[in-house]
Amino acid sequence: MVASLLLAAALTGCGPFGDDDSGGGTPSDEEFVQRGDEICRSSQERVAELRSRPPTTPQQSARFTEELIGIFEGEVAELSALEPPEEMRGALDRYLRARREAIGILERGLAAAEREDAQGYAEAQADVAARQLERAELAGQVGFSDCSRPVAGSAAAE
Repeated sequence: MVASLLLAAALTGCGPFGDDDSGGGTPSDEEFVQRGDEICRSSQERVAELRSRPPTTPQQSARFTEELIGIFEGEVAELSALEPPEEMRGALDRYLRARREAIGILERGLAAAEREDAQGYAEAQADVAARQLERAELAGQVGFSDCSRPVAGSAAAE
């Protein structure tokens, strides 16, 4: 009887034979951070490709900004879908809130570009850039090293 209970415990992952890292549930801190950084690196590659063709007209600026917004919305959605370890949840929520605010500013810039309002577009770009350090610090609080890294020469870097 005892042998069959021990066998059952071993097979179900319970008791002294259980494996704490069974792959189910919430990822470890390291796995979570690693996955988040992978998501951010992928987005950064897409942004770098987009930046290789800088806009020169209001119409191009609008299209450029639409594409940035799409990249960043996808990135935020992927990061939001991750299940963080409990102790990282608050930091992740703060970071994602700051990212959503930046997307809102980019949307303001998009509206300005569509109106051919160069001043409004530049102000939105400057506003995004001015808050870059805050987003990078919030990413660091989560443990991310590849998220919201400033990109030289880009007001819309995330």
